[in-house]
Amino acid sequence: MSPVQQEIEQVFREYEAIWDSQQYGRLKELWDAEDPEPFYLAEEQQDWRFGWDALHKYWEPVPGKRRIEAILMRYRDIHVKQIAPDLAIAACWVRHDLKLRGPMKPTGGDARVMAVFRRRGQGWRFIAYAEGPISPLYFMQKLYELNVSPDFPEFHREVMEAEEGSVHAQGKVQR
Repeated sequence: MSPVQQEIEQVFREYEAIWDSQQYGRLKELWDAEDPEPFYLAEEQQDWRFGWDALHKYWEPVPGKRRIEAILMRYRDIHVKQIAPDLAIAACWVRHDLKLRGPMKPTGGDARVMAVFRRRGQGWRFIAYAEGPISPLYFMQKLYELNVSPDFPEFHREVMEAEEGSVHAQGKVQR
């Protein structure tokens, strides 16, 4: 694993730790503070957020008050490509589980992520971040897959073995 890969994976681990702390305003710590216009697109947003004011309003709409009771973010399958000595891009998946304030039950999901990083004195820092939800068709397919009865895989295996045995038996008879 390259040093750049390890360093950016560490940034994602630190990002998770900030999300886990439920202090979302601290996410800025892992962003390039010298960048005049960071880009941000969360899966649930209708449009991009450009600039620090927009990011702060997203991370902390009402400073000191959370709309979310708890959120757990986990990044996985991180692939990094260094595109210049001080620039890198990363593609990965993010898993979020959260509980909004109020009567709604907890929800969760997976999204694809593309992020751009700039190397500064303190290490790699985000300058752009975008989450892409999976398509509705693929999402529905996943829901149906999750709804399969626990007994079905064994039943399916038995059917396929019986079919295989029948095909072999037919082949022997026909020879």
